[in-house]
Amino acid sequence: MRWARLTICGLAALVWVGAASPAAADTANTTPTSSFAYGTILTSLDDARLAHDGGFNLMSAYVAWRSVEPARGQYIFEQHDHWGQTSANDLTNVINAARSNNLRVGLRLDAPPDWAGSAVYKLDPADVEDYVYHAVRYAGGTIAYVEVFNEMNLPLEWGTSPVDPAAYARILAGAYRGAHRADPNVVVVSAAPSQRTGGLGGTMEDVDWLNGLYDAGGGAYFDALGVHAYIGNQDPSVDPTACTPMCFRDLELYRSVMLQRGDSAKRGMITEFGALEQTPIDLGQYSWMELPSDVRANYLVQALHLASTQYTWLMGATVFNLDYASYLPNTSERPWFSLLNPDKSPRLAYTMIQQARANGYLPG
Repeated sequence: MRWARLTICGLAALVWVGAASPAAADTANTTPTSSFAYGTILTSLDDARLAHDGGFNLMSAYVAWRSVEPARGQYIFEQHDHWGQTSANDLTNVINAARSNNLRVGLRLDAPPDWAGSAVYKLDPADVEDYVYHAVRYAGGTIAYVEVFNEMNLPLEWGTSPVDPAAYARILAGAYRGAHRADPNVVVVSAAPSQRTGGLGGTMEDVDWLNGLYDAGGGAYFDALGVHAYIGNQDPSVDPTACTPMCFRDLELYRSVMLQRGDSAKRGMITEFGALEQTPIDLGQYSWMELPSDVRANYLVQALHLASTQYTWLMGATVFNLDYASYLPNTSERPWFSLLNPDKSPRLAYTMIQQARANGYLPG
């Protein structure tokens, strides 16, 4: 989620006690998934070690497409300086940081270059295919999944209004072809829609957008459905048919679409979720999401436990975010989603996730 736009819509024990919903009926087998990806989004690659130490095995870091392919076919990460070293670039930096800290990478496509149209809706699927092919091939297995852009149900992310799931499906197909040409084992993840937009501001409601993607044949071009599952201010076990304006189990609404479309064999990936630390700072439209430190930490661990043990169709979940508090002003909402304080000391949420991973409550 890019937390600078649209207004979006009590205490629980650490062990989840909510009943499974009908939408989650295909998850009755609650055997822990040993390969579950515990991811986090970070700003500084120097903090990859802190991600690993906190119990995470996957990282997501920003790689602007325009910075690594500034002209068509000019892949900076494939070029070398006069010493024979790879030219400095963001993709190499991310891959090296992950490898050095025993992490894999969730690579989100972002920031299309000017030569390609500078906006997602203008992209030629062939250009997307080429870029993804070269990036995945270069990474040599370090990339766990490629997320094909983000929140395409928002005009801000799509690049224009109205948003167009059918046009996105063609772009997704290009990325799918490129990724699997480079590495048959890499997972292609569809763009997660923004949760519960209500159609405001030219947006398209999340479930409506997913149905539009399937109507356009997009289901053939992803290996895992991308979803967002922000907690809002509610216990993660709250029924999604009753919660407003959003809650963690919204992911069941997206799984229901998959089941209705005969796509039950596919996985899902939570590419973003999180909860907001209580603060004396006035966060305006985000204030309703604030939770006391202990409640927030508890909810995040609960949510990860649910994801890794109850929702066996999920391949992983990525927490937003690890370290934005060290790099953004505290008047922004993003630092209050961070697991670390501005001085990079752990907040309670970081410590509780770390402990839950160490003691096996969060398996895998």
